[in-house]
Amino acid sequence: MTFIQTLVFSRWDISPASDEPAHGYFMRLAELEGSVSMTTFAQWNDLEVNRVATNQLMETLERHPMPPEWFKRLRFNTPLRDGDGYVLRGHSLPYHHIRLGMRRWCPGCIHESPRHRGWWEVESIRHCPIHCVELVTRDEGGTLVPWSWLGFEYSRDGYALGHPLPKRDDGAPFARYLLGRFGWLEPTSAPLLDAISIPDVIDYCEFVGRFLENPPVRKHPAIGQHSGDIGYGALCGDRGDLAEAFRTWHRKYRRGHKARGVAAHFSWGYPMLAFLPESLRSTLRRAFQEAAVFETEGYDRRVKDEDFDVEFAPRVEIAKQLNIEPRAVELLAREIGVLQKTRERRTVAAEAIPAIAKFKETLIGVGEAAKRLGIHQDAIRHLVHAGYLSVFKGLNPGRRAGGRYSPDQVANVLRLIEDLPVTGPVAYGLTFHTYRVRNNILPGELAVACLKGEVVICEKRSDVPGFKRLMVHTDAKRKRQSFTRSDETMTMGEAQALLNMTYETVFVLVKEGHLGEVERSPRQVLISREAVEAFAAGHAKASDFGHGMGISGHAVTWRMQREGVRPIVKFVKGGKQIDTVFRRDDVMRVYELENDPTVLEDARVDRFWEIIVPEAAKVCPYLIFPPRLPMCGQRVWNSSRGMSAHFQYDPGLGGIHINLSARGERQNFWFDLNTEDYVVSIKEMLGVFDAVMKEATARQNAKTRERWRKRKTADNSGPPA
Repeated sequence: MTFIQTLVFSRWDISPASDEPAHGYFMRLAELEGSVSMTTFAQWNDLEVNRVATNQLMETLERHPMPPEWFKRLRFNTPLRDGDGYVLRGHSLPYHHIRLGMRRWCPGCIHESPRHRGWWEVESIRHCPIHCVELVTRDEGGTLVPWSWLGFEYSRDGYALGHPLPKRDDGAPFARYLLGRFGWLEPTSAPLLDAISIPDVIDYCEFVGRFLENPPVRKHPAIGQHSGDIGYGALCGDRGDLAEAFRTWHRKYRRGHKARGVAAHFSWGYPMLAFLPESLRSTLRRAFQEAAVFETEGYDRRVKDEDFDVEFAPRVEIAKQLNIEPRAVELLAREIGVLQKTRERRTVAAEAIPAIAKFKETLIGVGEAAKRLGIHQDAIRHLVHAGYLSVFKGLNPGRRAGGRYSPDQVANVLRLIEDLPVTGPVAYGLTFHTYRVRNNILPGELAVACLKGEVVICEKRSDVPGFKRLMVHTDAKRKRQSFTRSDETMTMGEAQALLNMTYETVFVLVKEGHLGEVERSPRQVLISREAVEAFAAGHAKASDFGHGMGISGHAVTWRMQREGVRPIVKFVKGGKQIDTVFRRDDVMRVYELENDPTVLEDARVDRFWEIIVPEAAKVCPYLIFPPRLPMCGQRVWNSSRGMSAHFQYDPGLGGIHINLSARGERQNFWFDLNTEDYVVSIKEMLGVFDAVMKEATARQNAKTRERWRKRKTADNSGPPA
């Protein structure tokens, strides 16, 4: 008779546990059959000998008449091969995530219940979440325990595989999370991980853990025993917590590291993202970016989860929106603090574009910056090179509009000027302009030297802006200009009126020492009144002599030259308006005259002149009159030469012609000296003088303002493209 065995097991009076896999339950049934070796038992029953074939073992069990719920429980807890991977508790796992090479177990769990657990085959679960100890593969004697050994209480060498351990809930967070996801434990929440598959959870936790627990290396290191726990600790919070974990690594290993771009900061980690699943790749890439930006650019606050929702736009796109060049985007963004250069191509947040546009509109041109700083435009470049100002270029594509400047930076320079200490004596201070001219220094070089404290400041004026305020210390005591003068001196304009000569002639006389110079300052030259009156008494110009004798001034000059008389000052053809001046005695000797032809002897003229001069001093104090009216007539004017009036006596009619000229407007007046009723007329005429002068000045100022307005508009718009 032939005996045919149809079932592998003859008894199954023990039920599978809720977390027991098919191969673990198979081993317990084989031990109940009296076998001590899985290899021998498999050979007897024509089963796979060289490996743990979970699918074959599950199918072998299903041929037994066991309760269906047992098969369902066993199949659910067993990693069964499915294509290129496994299926465990409904989750597809890649082949490398299941470990069936050697038996692994938790000593505490084996002690509590000597059986196998389905989650011990998950390669990434390296610690027991119940007892918080590392899973082991060797007995206490150090010998590996193979799958061929069926016992769960003792090893082949007689060592106990388990021992009592306390239960804990403060360790193995990664394993606890995975068991929660598989359904073996109460689930725990991790917002970043809950929505992705278990294989992706394992890959990302181990990747992040490997990166965080190792220093920068050229090649990625192997997975450590705690890699999963470290990675899970970084990923279990929100996105900000993940970035903060990367920041901690950066502070530890890359503090002070200077490199543009994110990849250079994070060793192998950032490039390795390309080999990870897509589920969290963008989140990790953004976390690396946030960590690099916050560390390298010195942000003090934590990275927040909402920082990941901020969109960054390319510079080219922003430049197109603002109608500026791409290089200008970076300049403007850096100035207002919204540039994150570490992000490489997308360095500016899209929400910062309105702020950049608003800041662009506040920028001022080089002319306005120089005006506010009280300095020449050329000096601005020195302030830029010294770091006090920033120049913003590329704001008008296609046009050469020049750089523009921040009014806030200009205000900062003004505050630095205000804060400069005044340590020098006031008497030794020169104006900023005078000091640089005398010492042959460029305006910008002196400005930078002042801001750096390399020169001594003696005083700060209050009536001018910026650098013009500074009085710079010099070695020699400066002459303080006096705004009052004694009656013994007169100005160049008064001397011109008294001598009835051109300004150029008076300048030459002062230069050659014919008039006694008392004091010279940048504003005026004061001359001795006594010296001028003495010179006027002994000298006159050739045209004055000729007018009195009824001939031309040139005729007088030619006659005097033929007689060998040299003039004090000589007219030069084609040169400045210099009069030819002779001594009165020489002219009267050559022409054999008894009376001076330049002196007008008429009581009526003297009376008129004695009336108009004091009245003019009241109504038109800016007009300069000589003591007497010369024979050839007299032109009086104000100091700016904006208005003049020519007085000419007509001996034939016995009256005085007056021609008024004020910035292009002309009026004529006539006074009959044969009558004495002209005092009121003189006052009315002087009133007209004053009104005409004021109207002409206002008209000229309006023209000047309009001209500057058009020039400023042209500068701001720039040349056509």
